[in-house]
Amino acid sequence: MRITCIGGGPAGLYFALLMKKADPAHQVRVLERNRAGDTFGWGVVLSDQTLDALREADPETAEEISDAFNHWDDIAVHFKGRSIVSSGHGFCGIGRKKLLNILQARCEALGVELVYEADVPDDADIDADLIIAADGLNSRIRQKYAATYQPDIDLRACRFVWLGTTKLFDAFTFDFQQTQWGWFQAHAYRFDATHSTFIVEAPEDVWRAAGLEAMSKEEGIAFCEQLFAKVLDGHTLISNASHLRGSASWIRFPRVVCKTWVHHNDRGTPVVLMGDAAHTAHFSIGSGTKLALEDAIDLARDIQAHGTLPTALDAYQATRSIEVLRIQNAARNSTEWFENVERHARLAPEQFAYSLLTRSQRISHENLRLRDARYVGEFERWLAAQSGVDAQVPPMFTPF
Repeated sequence: MRITCIGGGPAGLYFALLMKKADPAHQVRVLERNRAGDTFGWGVVLSDQTLDALREADPETAEEISDAFNHWDDIAVHFKGRSIVSSGHGFCGIGRKKLLNILQARCEALGVELVYEADVPDDADIDADLIIAADGLNSRIRQKYAATYQPDIDLRACRFVWLGTTKLFDAFTFDFQQTQWGWFQAHAYRFDATHSTFIVEAPEDVWRAAGLEAMSKEEGIAFCEQLFAKVLDGHTLISNASHLRGSASWIRFPRVVCKTWVHHNDRGTPVVLMGDAAHTAHFSIGSGTKLALEDAIDLARDIQAHGTLPTALDAYQATRSIEVLRIQNAARNSTEWFENVERHARLAPEQFAYSLLTRSQRISHENLRLRDARYVGEFERWLAAQSGVDAQVPPMFTPF
């Protein structure tokens, strides 16, 4: 089979190497518009469950990725002078550039053709049996065939900027700062031996009121450094988005949902959306890269399992779309929670942290107990005490 992947991010690279590994006779090519060493963003997050899926799909790649991971179990919530920590969450961080380098090297070792600085505006000149459109959030392929894919793009209410820092966080850290304009929050996690990701977010009206729209990129970074000085502990914030100027580095998160992921072009070739081109999940649940890699795993597996490509594509879309929707629903809940920090901030720190930990509705009270019985026990005792009960009582049995 002749396979061309448009886009050399995690989805395109991982699908390419899985297909070449499955059958060395496949002619697999990846077209990437940037240079080999270029990447944007800082670290990415994967769960222990995703790591297990990678080990099953390609142990060699999984081992290299695991060796480069920074693993943590704790989530720390800093709010109104309090720091509340819950454990047992099982996440891993890795630098986006490091992840891409591992996938690129594995592709080359297997014989995948990697073509850099190949800006492909569409699929018109691609002669292949299967085209993977893994060309990212602003996919030009998705736009070209919008009548088929029927994308629904919802720009969310907060502005955020993706930064890095040399401050090494021991836990996935949420830091909330109240200003005269409203609340700002930081999402921070370590991803290698020298750096952490540091995302700053605020509702658009708060962002505008603070004057960030009119600031240069450097002024905006200085504003964030001052605002989060305590948690940064003397460390600076760093941007690697040299291609952006002024407030352009602050964006609104686009939630992308497509009705279908497969289009047949004028040649009759299936053009399949994958990764951010097909769907997005808000960074607050750290599932964008997870979904991209799992897209690649599922499609490669379906192609091996089914006798014909059309049957495989039908199976891929039918099963994968359900899993993606489940994650996107959780991500929507999480997104809306962070869009409404002003409302949650009326809670006591104990309730605020508990609300944050259960915001996606994927983690129930008892799920949280399985992860960290100590934390849940302390919260239950605190909550019962608010009703005059001196005991550890599940919330549903606490008196009004």
